[in-house]
Amino acid sequence: MKRLFLLIASVLLITSCEEKPKPKDYSVISGQVQNFRKRNMTLEGYNFEKKIKFDRKTKTFSDTLKNLVPGHYKLTIGKRPINIYLSSVEDLKLIVDAKKRTQDPVFEGPNAAINNYLTQKQKKLGAVIGNLNKLFSMEEPEFLSKMDEYKSALIDLAESSQLPPEYLEKEKRNINYEFALGLQNYQGFHRLLYGDDEFVVSEKFPINIPQEISLNEREDYINSKSYRDLVKRRLDDFTNKKKREDGDFDLAYLETIQTEVNDTLMKNDLMHKTAVKSITYTPNLKEYFKKYSGYSTNAEHKKEIADLYNKLKLTAKGQPSPKFTNYENYNGGTTSLDDLVGNGKYLYIDIWATWCGFCKKEIPLLKRLEQQYHDKNIEFVSISVDRPEFKQKWKKIIADKEMTGVQLFSGKSHLDLKFTQDYLIKGLPRFILIDPEGKIVTANAPRPSDNDKLVTMFDELGI
Repeated sequence: MKRLFLLIASVLLITSCEEKPKPKDYSVISGQVQNFRKRNMTLEGYNFEKKIKFDRKTKTFSDTLKNLVPGHYKLTIGKRPINIYLSSVEDLKLIVDAKKRTQDPVFEGPNAAINNYLTQKQKKLGAVIGNLNKLFSMEEPEFLSKMDEYKSALIDLAESSQLPPEYLEKEKRNINYEFALGLQNYQGFHRLLYGDDEFVVSEKFPINIPQEISLNEREDYINSKSYRDLVKRRLDDFTNKKKREDGDFDLAYLETIQTEVNDTLMKNDLMHKTAVKSITYTPNLKEYFKKYSGYSTNAEHKKEIADLYNKLKLTAKGQPSPKFTNYENYNGGTTSLDDLVGNGKYLYIDIWATWCGFCKKEIPLLKRLEQQYHDKNIEFVSISVDRPEFKQKWKKIIADKEMTGVQLFSGKSHLDLKFTQDYLIKGLPRFILIDPEGKIVTANAPRPSDNDKLVTMFDELGI
């Protein structure tokens, strides 16, 4: 009997010592896709992007997603985007045709009801709104009536789609944000579509709805792109009212986030997203970095911005300019920076591309500036950052617009070109001013469209 008791006790002890199964901390997205021949599809969401491999033989895909933030994502299969909802632990399977968009995706898994709703929601846009250009071309009363109809249709759809109560509550808020963003966009888009820059909505237009949105709704910030867009608009409005004396909008925007946003996650995310680009534009680099470092509490973000700051110091005022070599010259041969430096002239360098609309808008103003400073101690240099296949288009634009100055073709995107990488150029157009000795006057010079600022700078330099 004693032996039996010891045996039972040992079994119980062994059983109690066995590890309990760990809770699932990942989700799997998988599916079948017809009429798709590429090797990858793209999954995008809030601060998330991933390439998902596609097996062309079996026409299937499967990927394990760890540390996923629950929320709305976009799965792009070829030219077909599919709005989906993913949670951190629940799997999702779908069957879809990449080309036949009239065929709805078929979803399987615990979140199938949500994903079916998102498909029907997208169809409501076409059924009620139709063409967005047509929507924003409407006269004000008709536009407001159509927006009210669309909002009501979405809420009715959400309430009849058997959505989980918690998701339904969030989705109703998201619909309200989409509605508010549409109102916010109306005046600007209506101006653009009619070419009437003086169009203003009436006093009865509910313009204050977007402005009443709270700036500290963390859950909505993660879940709703429309809410994030509205937050950005409100912060832009606050910043424009501040107007620093030196005109540094980027630094003022950073200061606005610090004072207006209280939620830590939102504040860090907003600051990081703007700093990645803005630190390359601000004329107050040292002050910008100091304030960012004091405001942000995200160690990973702070390290990334510190790395950018340390690299930008190499292109600060008075530093030798990074060099380029052997760019194709429109007039024949090749040209390097060393060929242009040392001739007693400043260099005003325009970094542009044939696909960049804002770049091409500067061309007539740049030509006028060149005529104004003809025979002065400055040379105008335009560097195209188009890929090789756009060379003929580059030549055609130069000929059609009768562009003057030194016209150079790099044959690479600004994201891949060492010269523009050294200057941390992330957006176009970009203008650089270099002194006769090859030292940087400013890595972010005023554009020709900023004529007063540019002429003042030239005057101070004795150009």
